[in-house]
Amino acid sequence: MVERRSLQGYLLIFMSGVFWGVGGYFITKMSNMGVSSMMTAFSGHFFSLVPLAIYLLAR
Repeated sequence: MVERRSLQGYLLIFMSGVFWGVGGYFITKMSNMGVSSMMTAFSGHFFSLVPLAIYLLAR
């Protein structure tokens, strides 16, 4: 049981890194397209709200 929780923790850390990197990619693309920093911040917060809401509702 302890080994499973440890693997779950490593998986969550890995997924966090992947999402962080993907977010940076899209921020760079939006910046290159000339999108304002306000819109970039809004879209980042909006898109992070969706998985958080799903998690909280499923819990």
